[in-house]
Amino acid sequence: MTDFEIAGKYVSVVSEILNELPVGSTVAWLGQKHPSVGEDKFLYDSIMSGVNNELKHDFYDLNNEESGNSFKWDVHSEWKIKGYDLVLGMRILYLCDSREALLENLKNISSSNDRVVFDFMTGNPALINGKETFIKRNNSQTILPFFPELYDGEYSVQPNHSDQVVLSEDMNKSGIEMQNIMTFRDTIKRRFYTICEVSCDA
Repeated sequence: MTDFEIAGKYVSVVSEILNELPVGSTVAWLGQKHPSVGEDKFLYDSIMSGVNNELKHDFYDLNNEESGNSFKWDVHSEWKIKGYDLVLGMRILYLCDSREALLENLKNISSSNDRVVFDFMTGNPALINGKETFIKRNNSQTILPFFPELYDGEYSVQPNHSDQVVLSEDMNKSGIEMQNIMTFRDTIKRRFYTICEVSCDA
């Protein structure tokens, strides 16, 4: 149910971004299995259902085979993806487990491609000391994006380790500029999602 709700929101903005690109533009999908595999393509299919533009798509995922427009890529590695008109990373950053490594990769990728769009998802909300607090359950080490200036209300965040929370000020200090495209909260798991364009001022 959450996937259907999220897909509807994503389609409304990501499809538009793709449709606005010049015909023949190159697009890299990070963390997306090649569509021919027929697996884990619900969000991709949902987004592409609203696209009527002729574009060149490449797909980067740990489970992809190296052939044609399919590339093997590990989100935990150094991201060496260059020269694209648009790089899309949807529902992939939640796998990252280091703020420092993520910021370095975001900086590199945004300085070597024309446009870069990612989404950031908070942890799950829990009531801690009377305040709604975003956490990663089961001692998960993956990153905890927290952009309270974009959320409607007062919230807190509780990390499991010192390199986990990602704030907009962390992005700014690294020379990364965030242009917020959309922030929303799902009605089922009550997490905040922020889709934004990231660029590097270096």
